[in-house]
Amino acid sequence: ERVATWFAGVAQRPYEGVMPAQMSVELVELNGSPGIVFSGAGRVIGTLTLDVDDTGHVVNIHNVANPDKLQAVTARTVHPV
Repeated sequence: ERVATWFAGVAQRPYEGVMPAQMSVELVELNGSPGIVFSGAGRVIGTLTLDVDDTGHVVNIHNVANPDKLQAVTARTVHPV
């Protein structure tokens, strides 16, 4: 429930200066796990990965928006899932 509430909240605001309606989303493999890459305004603006426990519940959300940390993603070293 908390994760769904968080997603609903962030879906209404700009992220890194880009409105959600102006973003593209791609499911990819990040560091060996499924992830999401958010792009907009001609650049990668963030990534998101989830840690899920054995029961399927999300226990951690990892969001990266630091441009220095996104260089590998921008270079397209990720692989579509």
